Formats: sequence, C-alpha cells, structure tokens
Amino acid sequence: MRIEYTARHAEIPEGVRALAERRLGKLAKLLPGITDAHIVVASDKHRQIAEVSLHSPGLTLTAARESGDVGASLAMVIDKLAKQAERHVGKLRGRKRIAKQGASKPSLAGSRDAGGEPSARIIRSRRFVAKPMTPDEAALGIGAGESSFVVFRDAATERIQVLYRRKDGNLGLIEPEG
Repeated sequence: MRIEYTARHAEIPEGVRALAERRLGKLAKLLPGITDAHIVVASDKHRQIAEVSLHSPGLTLTAARESGDVGASLAMVIDKLAKQAERHVGKLRGRKRIAKQGASKPSLAGSRDAGGEPSARIIRSRRFVAKPMTPDEAALGIGAGESSFVVFRDAATERIQVLYRRKDGNLGLIEPEG
C-alpha cells in the first residue's frame, strides 16, 4: 500500500505518521485490496483536520474528522474508515450467502444437455387460473389476441389442457395423459 501525506498549514510529526501507518496496516488486513492511501492534515487556528482516502479496485473510502489534536483526528478518521470497511465486507458476505442459498436450490440455469452445450434456462414463470371452458371458448380467447396460449380446465372432462397458436397460424391442443 502506497501512503501519501499532504499537510496544509501544518507539519506532520513522525509520531502521527507512525500511528497512521500502524492503523492503516490493521485496516489493510480487514480490506486486503487497498492500493493507495492519501492522508491530508490541515490546521486552522485551534482546529486540526484529518482526511483520509483509501483506494482499491472498485472501492474508494473517504472520511474526515476534526479535533484539537492531529493524532486524535487521525485516529477517529481511521476508526470511521474501519467501520465503512466492515460494512462493505459485510455486504459482500451477505451477497455470497444469498448466492449460496440460491445455488442450493435445484435449477436448470447451469445445466448442460447430452451434447455438452448449455440447455435452455427458465427465465420467468407465471401462474394461471384454469377456468372451466370448452376448447371452442379457449380458441375464442386466443382469437381475441389476448395471448398466444390459454390454460384451461375442460368443462366436460375436468382435465387441464393448453390451447396454443402454432407458427403456421393454426391452433394446437395439449392434453395430458393419465
């Protein structure tokens, strides 16, 4: 990790630099991808302001604090950054936990067919109420242009059937056996 110091109207004592490096080393263990740290120390009458920016691929954390002492300001800033880093790591762990829970459910998303090529995935599922009607009434529903298929319960046999529009313009009827 590369640490850059900038002082505005102030000097940065060696004790403060050592404190910053020690605390940032502990923070680097929590968030191992940190590449750069930029520490800005400013003095304005009785206020000592410390601002720290941490950069890593895909993440930038920034915090600023002021107090009467440079070391105290810097310690508070790094504590604030540690909380931000913990929150970020917690979010990442939560996403992984959700992904693992989703992966434990059986799905066709990553399955492959016999040829080794990826098979079709289920993108969206819908629920239909199977209303009792005749196939002719279902054909009128498709003819009205509402949908390209109708799921219905045959009024005569009480069995679920699907009527769909074929590519050639005709209607197909799916009747389950059994």
